[in-house]
Amino acid sequence: MLNFTHHRVSLLTLVGLLTLPVLACDASGGDVVVRDEPQAELAVEDAPGALTKAKVAVADYYIVTHPDYRRCVSPLCGGHFVARVNTSVAPCADGTWQEECHMFELDLSSLGLDRSTEGKAKEAFAAGTALVRGALKQVDLGDLRGRPADVLIASEIWLGATGNTPDGHFSRVDETGIVCITHPCPSLSELSLNTNLSASLDSIDLSASGATPAQVDAGMRALYESGLLIAGGHAVVTGPAGSMNRLDAAEFYLRLQ
Repeated sequence: MLNFTHHRVSLLTLVGLLTLPVLACDASGGDVVVRDEPQAELAVEDAPGALTKAKVAVADYYIVTHPDYRRCVSPLCGGHFVARVNTSVAPCADGTWQEECHMFELDLSSLGLDRSTEGKAKEAFAAGTALVRGALKQVDLGDLRGRPADVLIASEIWLGATGNTPDGHFSRVDETGIVCITHPCPSLSELSLNTNLSASLDSIDLSASGATPAQVDAGMRALYESGLLIAGGHAVVTGPAGSMNRLDAAEFYLRLQ
């Protein structure tokens, strides 16, 4: 069973560096229903690379927390439970908001993957080593069970580079195209997944995850080609141009296309 801790965006503080608080959730699939999604709060004073509201749509990125071992009729049971990273609740297939949601099946059909690649991607997601951007829906699978199944319909899947258990905050990182003659330099942008918060970064350290040089090279190529998802924490870089954040990876994810 995966012992996964997901994260709630609540209050950003600065104690030498910018950090995000972690709230552990007991993945139990309980009955608590939250009517409205909580809004992320921002309270940072003069923080290097302080997160600000981004002019982008908030997406839904999910990770598996644990298999569903409950004993009941399929497809009401079976499959896995998933959580929405960086937040304390997720929109489930039945329309409620829960700490975690039931997922009987992962649908990757829109990605156009071959059968072998799709199978490996599903295995990675089930093992908790991949992230899926998508939506949970109740879908009639057209079999003899006669009950709709909770299906996560994916628009993107991102595979972990090292297989590490993710730690810290989940962000998308892209290049900005900015070139500086001094440092630190806002050469990268960071978008906090499942929120409307963004920030500038001077750099990222993928080797902090324990990745091999080949894995780091693949991650950096992916960053400049299609962006990179990173779970990790911040450190502060100082130089002639002031102070800015660096993002140190505990794990990073490459998009499967």
